[in-house]
Amino acid sequence: MSKLLWCPLIKRMWGCGVARLFSILICFFSVSGAATAVATDAQLTTVLSQEIEVALKPSQHLLVGVSTISFAAGPSGVSLRLSPNAEIDSVTVSGTKQRFSFSNGNLSLDIPRVAERSTVSVAVSYRARFNDPLPQHSGSSEDPTYGVHGAITTQGTFLDEASGWYPVTPTLPLQRSIRISAPAGTEALTSGRRVKRGTKGSVTFSSWEEQRPNSGLALCAGPYLIAERREAGIDLYSYFYPENAALSARYLEAAARYLTLYSDLFGTYPYEKFAVVENFFPTGYGFPSFTLLGSAIIRLPFIIDTSFPHEIAHSWWGNAVEVDQSEGNWAEGLVTYLADYLLKERRSAAEGREYRLQLLSDFATLVAADTDFALSGFVSRVDPASRTIGYGKSAMLFHMIRREIGERAFFAALREIYADRRYHTATWGDFTRAFSHSSGRDLSAFMAQWLTRPGAARVVLSNVTRNHDGGRWIVSGTLEQSSPLYDLQVPLRLETGGPSFEKILSTTQKLTPFTLSSPTEPKRLLLDPDADTFRQLTADEIPVTVNSIKGAKHLLAVITGDCRAREETFRRLLESLGKGGAKIITEEELDQERNRRNDLIFCGLPTQRSLLPMLPDRVSLHNRSFSVNAEVVQASDSLLFLVLPSSVPGGRVTALFQPLSEAAAEKYVSKITHYGKYGTLVFHGGAIRYKGTAPSSAGGSRVDF
Repeated sequence: MSKLLWCPLIKRMWGCGVARLFSILICFFSVSGAATAVATDAQLTTVLSQEIEVALKPSQHLLVGVSTISFAAGPSGVSLRLSPNAEIDSVTVSGTKQRFSFSNGNLSLDIPRVAERSTVSVAVSYRARFNDPLPQHSGSSEDPTYGVHGAITTQGTFLDEASGWYPVTPTLPLQRSIRISAPAGTEALTSGRRVKRGTKGSVTFSSWEEQRPNSGLALCAGPYLIAERREAGIDLYSYFYPENAALSARYLEAAARYLTLYSDLFGTYPYEKFAVVENFFPTGYGFPSFTLLGSAIIRLPFIIDTSFPHEIAHSWWGNAVEVDQSEGNWAEGLVTYLADYLLKERRSAAEGREYRLQLLSDFATLVAADTDFALSGFVSRVDPASRTIGYGKSAMLFHMIRREIGERAFFAALREIYADRRYHTATWGDFTRAFSHSSGRDLSAFMAQWLTRPGAARVVLSNVTRNHDGGRWIVSGTLEQSSPLYDLQVPLRLETGGPSFEKILSTTQKLTPFTLSSPTEPKRLLLDPDADTFRQLTADEIPVTVNSIKGAKHLLAVITGDCRAREETFRRLLESLGKGGAKIITEEELDQERNRRNDLIFCGLPTQRSLLPMLPDRVSLHNRSFSVNAEVVQASDSLLFLVLPSSVPGGRVTALFQPLSEAAAEKYVSKITHYGKYGTLVFHGGAIRYKGTAPSSAGGSRVDF
């Protein structure tokens, strides 16, 4: 089934998670009117093939192109999409110049009638400039595109489909070929199999071929050094800038490993090649047959185990099987679960539990009543709340389904969907049907409760008692659930002086009584001890972290006399935390009322040390240094970021941003936001040196005897 106009999805950054491109605004072409769909015969035309040939002129931000499109005969008109800024040099139909209209990105022309079974060849010659402003600082936006959809520069080139860099047909062509030329030394890449590349005189060129197009095209170019290998019949490439070329071997080795893993889990890799490509501004995109990672991202040591497999998993989910947005975007949650989470779980059960607990903590911290919405309403990430729901809550739903139906049935369902919907779209309904089929149970009601309701389940332990009776200990109590009620399978664990005892409590009611027995004395009763249920954590279960600042409703930023960062740098920190609108005041302006009503973030130690809450035992602060875990840090190239529960009642938090120099503030300010699950961060020597989080109390999920 051919696809009509569709809107590619915003891709998450940082293991950030979208399938391929842009846009929360519903899509560049449909919003701008550049290609508003009109129900005419032209859109039903079969596009037999498309040839695209472009020349990049980076010093002029210019692309010069010609595209030849072969249509099956039949309709009297054709409508194509192209950048609204393009200039059309000529349009020919079967070699004859043809009149056309071009307005707001919509190119329309009449097609002369031809005999049945004939083909019609339309050639468009055009030129367009692309020079979107590049982000000045990384990590300061929840929009993973940074608003960049087309940029041809001497640093590099990035063109996504929404930029309109080539004529986009009403339906996808059955075959597509692309030839790209650029100044000598500038290597270019797009989707498909690489047929040829080389340099002749002052021009470097490459040719690409798609035997089964299933989406729009992105194009990247730069002064790349190329490394390559072949693994299990797949051509693997790295296109890296010279300064990062030494990383190629590690990435190609990891790519081979992840492609093997996911092929075994889901089915054959769906594309002709896989390439990891370096971008000249910070991105984390997964396109059909390649992933595009920013220079700074590629160098981060953890990316090869987090964002990189995430983008590779998108080859199956979000690219080969696209998202039908009518029921919401399932791809980001599924890929988060199959990459970011599953790899941790396979390393250790403890890492898996920590990740699930972090997802629950993020939801409790970053999603408020006025920013919450149902999973079926998730389209793409635009702020911390939408990311937490579309990535985190969705991942937890897949985890609960996997526990509900078992490992074998879960992955059998994924293989079924991939086999049935490859090169087409899928909905949440398709997943529900596949999980029901593989498990032999109707799971539609179970799935619907998580897809159509905002929020999370609210369950706590109440009226828990223990008694010694006839040589055994009896623990009784009630699982209390708040409305709206969910159909839940809640794990309980009774820890004793000997072995632990587990019980899965099925509940659909407000009050569900339970009883457990043990031959040894009970020490502790835990509700959902491994964070397997998507539930609302109580306030005292949530550790204070960087995410607590991101989720603060009333944040006040305070510059002290000890602040060693410029106000502009301090503002950058706030923007990176999603708090660019926070008011900045001096310590002298901080009165008792403001202290009581607001969460606070200090730049530098306050003169009144009582404004800071009690410090953890592991941390001590001084005017020109600080120490964590008894290690004194006093080098000017150092920074401490600390989040603490406020000493003022009401569940507020207080943070301290303490760079030991302006240079340190500049160097590390954009990194803090990426360590959202930690409450204490230490940077020096150009890298993160310590990250930690103080444990929370367990609230209504634990009873100590």
